[in-house]
Amino acid sequence: MLKVKEILRLKHEVGLSLREIGKSCDCGKSTVSEVLERAENAGVTWPVTLTDKQLLSLLYPPITSKHTMPEPDMEYVFYEMKRRSVTLMLLWEEYKHKHPDGIMYTQFCDRYRKFKKANQLTMHIEHKAGEEMQVDWAGQTMAYVDPETGEIKTVYLFVAVLPASAYPFVYAYGDMKLPSWIDAHVRAYEYYGGVPKVTIPDNTKTAVTTPDRFDPVLNKSYNEMARFYRTTIIPARAAKPKDKAADENMVGNVSRKIIAALRNRQFFSLYELNQAIKEELVKFIVRPFQKMDGNRLSAFEKIDKPCLQSLPAGKYEFAEWKETKIQFNYHVDYEGFFYSVPYTYVGQKCSIRATSKTIEIYVSGERIAVFSRNNNHYKRYMTLPDHMPEGHKAVSGWSSERFLSWAKTIGPNTLELIKHVLESREYPVQTYRACMGIMRLSKSYPSESMEKASEEALAKRTYTFKYFNIILKQVTAKALKAEECKIIAHANVRGSRSYAGGGIHA
Repeated sequence: MLKVKEILRLKHEVGLSLREIGKSCDCGKSTVSEVLERAENAGVTWPVTLTDKQLLSLLYPPITSKHTMPEPDMEYVFYEMKRRSVTLMLLWEEYKHKHPDGIMYTQFCDRYRKFKKANQLTMHIEHKAGEEMQVDWAGQTMAYVDPETGEIKTVYLFVAVLPASAYPFVYAYGDMKLPSWIDAHVRAYEYYGGVPKVTIPDNTKTAVTTPDRFDPVLNKSYNEMARFYRTTIIPARAAKPKDKAADENMVGNVSRKIIAALRNRQFFSLYELNQAIKEELVKFIVRPFQKMDGNRLSAFEKIDKPCLQSLPAGKYEFAEWKETKIQFNYHVDYEGFFYSVPYTYVGQKCSIRATSKTIEIYVSGERIAVFSRNNNHYKRYMTLPDHMPEGHKAVSGWSSERFLSWAKTIGPNTLELIKHVLESREYPVQTYRACMGIMRLSKSYPSESMEKASEEALAKRTYTFKYFNIILKQVTAKALKAEECKIIAHANVRGSRSYAGGGIHA
């Protein structure tokens, strides 16, 4: 910040000493003395009505002598501009303090613009150190051969970049689904050894559930990951490539420097392919810049690395969220397994948070149940007794008695089947979903078919909705086929009689 006006004010308006002014303005006593002397020589009095630019031109007029003015180190200026809160005005003031006869502020800015242009560093935004990480999937894919089947497997490359230092991270995945997307971010943060304040993705569905220019809705799992790492997700606007121009540019570099470099090599596993990508990435980041000293690795070490947030303690575990509704039997379904909740929540909307080890169920942000994740396909229901209504009484009008009463109207086989279904689980309520499914089928099939299917299911000791549904369809198909055969046979018999009768008359 320009301090000349403040020095003049403190001297002429407040009457502080040189030492007091220097302490207030955070500069040396000699600097204060020099500014006051230059103001006196230039005829500047207080109060000052000049603009900052006019005042600086009077206090630091261009040098007319023939000796060469000291040029600022623009590479140093470029790197310092990456630091938080550093401005060109501050860097120019520091330069002028060292070189009082140096170039003026306007010339200083002009030198900086020319330096960036010469080194192809002009950007729409000045990226600050440690501020951003831009991420995306590369448009170009790679592949490897499955050694067991010979099948060619397509591979997708995740590309991240820290724009301030143009430092990249690349990793390959077999798909672009949410678990891969989250894992790629975790690997990127660990690769950088720290976390940027902002992460900028595209409007992919793994990142944004509901795109919106002003208030996009983030994927719940992605947002949870961001909170764990203390980074803010700010999706790029749709059709605005400049919002993450650095990553768009890096994707091009990855295509040319890595994908193209590996085009003639054959890989037989995703691991082998990632090892090759890692080797080419190292070659890329240590390759010297063309028009300035250093490389991407040295730029990262100097610019971004010192400013990244530290990694959190512990390792992030991926969690998937699912929005669903609590069923009438006070259970929720997650990937074909059923978990109970207190029966008073029947019919309400809930959120399921699933990790590799646990299942948590939330209603309005409050956790109402938690289970160890079930992987036992022979026992798909997990029910806590505390969640059940007293004495297994009806929940929302459904009960064992109601299903038995309905089955009795269909026939004795259906009644016997429903009894076995209700007894097939630890708690009858765990079977209500299957009973309801069988009950609904009676709306589409006649009682005779239901009875025949129930008879076969009992004979095979099969007491699930899935297999009853299959048996019912088979029974119906056999009945239709038998009916068609009967019609054809009847038609043939009538045809033969007509033919015979015709012959007699002739």
